[in-house]
Amino acid sequence: MEKKTVDEEKGGVPALLKGFAILDLLANEPGLGFAAIQRRLDLPKSSCHLLIATLCRLGAIQSQADRGYVLGLRLFELGALAANQRPIDREAQPLLRRLAQEVHLTCHLGVREGLKAVYLAKVECEREIMINTWVGKRISLHSSSLGKVLLAWLPEAELEEILQHLDWTRKCPNTLTEPQAFKAHLAEVRRRGWAIDDQEDIQNIRCLAAPVTNAQGEVIAALSIVGTVLELGADRFEELAGRVCAVAREISQALGHRP
Repeated sequence: MEKKTVDEEKGGVPALLKGFAILDLLANEPGLGFAAIQRRLDLPKSSCHLLIATLCRLGAIQSQADRGYVLGLRLFELGALAANQRPIDREAQPLLRRLAQEVHLTCHLGVREGLKAVYLAKVECEREIMINTWVGKRISLHSSSLGKVLLAWLPEAELEEILQHLDWTRKCPNTLTEPQAFKAHLAEVRRRGWAIDDQEDIQNIRCLAAPVTNAQGEVIAALSIVGTVLELGADRFEELAGRVCAVAREISQALGHRP
């Protein structure tokens, strides 16, 4: 795995940046020990020890016998409180449950945070194949339908700035890795009003997403459905896009948007 470092972070409080770097690392790789954390983040041993001790005291991480460090229950508590403070989550949940039951696919609601999209809500339906996602999971902006929607309606200057800093790694054969081609793809997303991820993020998995807007008509979130290539066949794109767009409009109207 590529070595992570926080030495080049600009602005902010260094100790907080390093503390959150530890949390991010353990979120993706639970069970790392002190030596692995210190090496991955290239931290001085003394400050790494102090940061880990402080995070343990706060309940943000905890040590497990012979298993290294994992995220602590304090983060679970704060996460639950954060979710309750976001009205979009509350407004969307019943509509996500209805959509999941109607289309028999997993539904997500997500927003952009920096150079990633993050799931705010997830609703499963009863199905044999479960999709390995979770609330809080961060996903690529350029290879997910949800990420494409979150980028497609941005002002040109803001979009250009983001595209310059994306990791254009090819995850699958269908992944778009050329910024100009991707911009042309986003123009098509805007034209039709929804986006598709056709095995671009995970092989044999497709996603379809539509924008959620606020009272000012700005795209602030995206609603997506996900399934296997058999469940979400190309012959169903238009039909499913209609359902997803309709529910996304309902969420937007609940947030005060008036067409």
